[in-house]
Amino acid sequence: MSITFKEVEHIYSENTPFSYHALKGVNLNIPHGSMTALIGHTGSGKSTLIQHINALLLPTKGEVRIEDILITATDKPSTLKPLRKKAGLVFQFPEYQLFEETILKDIIFGPRNFGVSEEEATVLAKKTLKLVGLDETYLEKSPFELSGGQKRRVAIAGILAMNPDILILDEPTAGLDPQGAKEMLNLFKKINEMGKTVIIVSHDMNQVLEYCQDVIVMNKGCVEKHIPVSELFKEIDYLSTLSIDLPIITSFILELNKNGFNIDSSIKDIDQLINEIGGQL
Repeated sequence: MSITFKEVEHIYSENTPFSYHALKGVNLNIPHGSMTALIGHTGSGKSTLIQHINALLLPTKGEVRIEDILITATDKPSTLKPLRKKAGLVFQFPEYQLFEETILKDIIFGPRNFGVSEEEATVLAKKTLKLVGLDETYLEKSPFELSGGQKRRVAIAGILAMNPDILILDEPTAGLDPQGAKEMLNLFKKINEMGKTVIIVSHDMNQVLEYCQDVIVMNKGCVEKHIPVSELFKEIDYLSTLSIDLPIITSFILELNKNGFNIDSSIKDIDQLINEIGGQL
């Protein structure tokens, strides 16, 4: 399911003294089945952009198309209910999405809202909870008893239970330890391999390099670049102007090349890098 933005503008508090132009003439196409990173400094428009994908925000001008669903400034949210099933958004702070007494009730809320029977929704809850790495003993627990990482898994399970074609994740590994972050990212990769479109908002360029195929760079409300990840990290001077750090492995390769090596800077696998170094010694 492709995602297309056409001349999208978004102005918060338009025609007031507090007016803020968050998106400016955004043109963008995210292909079906891709795993795309969305990067840029704080205030660049990333969160505003992703909230247009499932119509939490409507464009001030322009249009967003999700397959056969068109989102414009005049569409009312009530007419866009099918979109909420197609595009699932997991916020940076998962506790904002958890509100029921038990994890089971939280996960089945979405499917039940779309007409799935309680029995079928419960089967979906068990399946998605297992997919995110939690067992059935969690179903009767309160979501507010969980750690931050567990809450995030439950929030993701609730979205996956609706079987969306698009999964949007806003800083999904924020606050997680390295092992927890790796498990989460491997889960998103697995979901992408199931044919889902995955969009990850991230400040961690190491994760962007290792897990994503394409990257969208936002700056001052505009999409400045939408290119393969391997191409982005060749543009060192450009990234420096945005105060975006290079991935650790890329920085290391550049230092090696300054000292006589000739290694492809797009390498992202440490074992491949070791072999390259060994071959040039």
